[in-house]
Parts: sequence; structure tokens; C-alpha cells
Amino acid sequence: MSDDALQPAAIRHSNVHVYPSAVDWWVALLLMAGPLICAVLTGVLLQQGRPQDAWYCLLAGASTLVVTGLFTVPCRYTILPDSLTIRCGILFTRVPLNQIKSIEPSSSWISGPALSLRRVKISTASRFYLVSPIQRERFIAELETAVRTNRP
Repeated sequence: MSDDALQPAAIRHSNVHVYPSAVDWWVALLLMAGPLICAVLTGVLLQQGRPQDAWYCLLAGASTLVVTGLFTVPCRYTILPDSLTIRCGILFTRVPLNQIKSIEPSSSWISGPALSLRRVKISTASRFYLVSPIQRERFIAELETAVRTNRP
């Protein structure tokens, strides 16, 4: 059996490699806390005979869930022949491989399109990106290879 068959977390299509974001349990809990609290409060308000308040609470929880989903699902990183694309919900960034200066493991708390603190810091001349692919070491190796291949 090939190494690719043993590693299903990275999806391969010829020269395209897709890595979903790793998700830390506490990040998932934090993202879901607001909607879950609203759901519980909705039930309590309904039991207390306050349907209008329950409706507002349900609406707040549903809105929070939709906004959270818009900015987090899907969260993935795609290595293309000429660029790295970073998608986290409706946010999309394309980083040309020839602009990448360094790639290194990171545990930074700085905000980024990553759902885990087990991250990779990708630096260009003008900024850096923090991503959290499931298979961090494999992602780093494949991205370094793709960057070397794209050097003039």
C-alpha cells in the first residue's frame, strides 16, 4: 500500500494537494459555546412561558452559528503548482509560491485562518500567514518542495 493511501487527510489531485485544518477541541468548544448557551436558554425561557424572549434568544444563537460558519467552514489549505491558497469560510487568500521566504512550525496565538494552535508560519517579504494543516510536517515538506520548484 502506498504512503498516500495511508495518509487520507491530504487530498491529492495530480499537482494539487488539499490539507484540511486541524481543529483543537477547545477551539471547537469556544466556537460552539455561544450557540449552545442560546439553545439552552431558549429551552429555559420556553419552560418559563416567555416565548418572545425564547425567540430572540434562538435568533441570536442561530445568527451566531451562521456567522461562525461563514468564517470557518471550510478551513483548508491547497498547494497548487504556482501558489498556496488559504480558505477559511468566505475568506480566501492566494500566496504565490515564488513570494514565500520561509516556512516554519509555530504555536502562535496570533489570529489567523487556523482552528488549531499547532500551526505553520509562512512568511513572505510583506507579511506572514498562520495555518494549521492536519498533517503539519507533511504539509511543510510538500510546500517547501513546491517553493523550491518555483524558484527562478
